[in-house]
Amino acid sequence: MKKKSIIKPTRLIFLILLLASNTLAWFIYATKVDNNISVHVKAWDIVLEAGDTAVSNIINLDIESIYPGMEDYEYQITAYNRSEVSADMSYEILEARILDQTYVTVEGREALGQTAEATDLTSAQLENKLANDYPFSITVDLSASFMELEDGEETYTIGVVWPYENNHDDVDTEWGIAAATYKESNPTNSSIAIKVKISITQSAN
Repeated sequence: MKKKSIIKPTRLIFLILLLASNTLAWFIYATKVDNNISVHVKAWDIVLEAGDTAVSNIINLDIESIYPGMEDYEYQITAYNRSEVSADMSYEILEARILDQTYVTVEGREALGQTAEATDLTSAQLENKLANDYPFSITVDLSASFMELEDGEETYTIGVVWPYENNHDDVDTEWGIAAATYKESNPTNSSIAIKVKISITQSAN
């Protein structure tokens, strides 16, 4: 009479584990193969240029001297999208110095890894202040918040304008004297310094 073969519990557990691990290994392998075949990673290629010079997304600008009737100042950065996806565009003012007064925004503190102070302005608040609270106007303009794929092209423009006649003679005189005095005391310093961060991200549209 043949003896019945008895599978010990330990062997049974071992066989189950072996089968499970082989099945899992096949599943992972099959998934990887399938991904390699079906997934296409879209190219992401953004170029920033000022004139013919490539620039980074952190823009530091210095305006040496300011005075009523000064020639309008303009600095333009062109963004080129050579990607297979469209892009969303934005910017943040991180810092600005007007003569001897320096402002660091909430976003600027974050970029520095610092905690924002109670008196810090946001980028939007500082942008409004720079455009409206002085006899001169400092502006940051973006031609569009969306850039097309493959051959998209948009511009960031930072400008400073101080008209000779703006019907605010007293304010012009006060700030004109302050600007001249600051420059005499700090001949190697710029009158205005501004730091802007350009952000361009892949669009969900």
